[in-house]
Amino acid sequence: MIFRFLALFCAISCAFAEEAPQAEEKEKGLIQKRIEEELKAYDNTFALIPHKINYILPLTYQSDPNQSLYEDSNTLLMHTEVKFQVSFKVPVTRQTLFEDNGYLHFGYTSTSVWQAFNTDESSPFRDTNHEPEVMLSFTTDAEWLGATVPLITFGLSHQSNGRDGEFSRSWNRLYMSAILEYEDIYIHFKPWWRLPERAKENPQDVTGDDNPDIDDFYGYFELGVFRRISNNELSLLLRNNLRSDNKGAIELNYSYPFSSKVRGYVQLFHGYGETLLDYNHKNTRLGIGFMLNNWL
Repeated sequence: MIFRFLALFCAISCAFAEEAPQAEEKEKGLIQKRIEEELKAYDNTFALIPHKINYILPLTYQSDPNQSLYEDSNTLLMHTEVKFQVSFKVPVTRQTLFEDNGYLHFGYTSTSVWQAFNTDESSPFRDTNHEPEVMLSFTTDAEWLGATVPLITFGLSHQSNGRDGEFSRSWNRLYMSAILEYEDIYIHFKPWWRLPERAKENPQDVTGDDNPDIDDFYGYFELGVFRRISNNELSLLLRNNLRSDNKGAIELNYSYPFSSKVRGYVQLFHGYGETLLDYNHKNTRLGIGFMLNNWL
């Protein structure tokens, strides 16, 4: 399945490349330009910088809503939902930590799925995931297999949906993130290690591990591929548990110019863990909407 999506990504990107005029060679890559823009924020300690993508998908359709969580109630989920994400980071200090390198940031990302059209159930927010994190980033001149490695980041992340009882989900991770740049293709590799938690004595405990098997479905890494072709942007995100049962997720994204302020955005997700509440539930979702900042 993963190789099929990789082949699809390559085919789509090549199709855009054939139609798009050849761009003039740039001295600096997109990663270097973004780093330079972000460093300007160090003149203002309270400046907010886009972290992950900020977007809203006013209309999404999911193939299999996670109805199993509501078997004890009369709640009926709709296939259509609104999905949106808000993500930013801010410099923690105005100085680098190691001579002229080592940039410390605090980041926050919130991702929500909202049953906005489900008026019979009072249009509830089905799940909201909060992810604060602390990141230490280093710029480099390293090269590997013909690609440059302009940025390496080490981070600590907490992710939770802020709920209790059987709906509570959370985990903590240490991660390393590296971005590779090869011509006009950008690769993002992010492995992580989950910080262990004690087992719960009973399911109603407010402390203890809410989801001890989350690694079985989320896996142990993310692999992203990004390509900009003219004004079109394509990205592919993969997660996998590297086991024989082959669980994980695939997300294919496409954005295009819509106006001077926003971009049109199409997102296709398939697999496990689109939200923490659905970490062990397999689903496919197609959404269309708007992106408020570029990937790079």
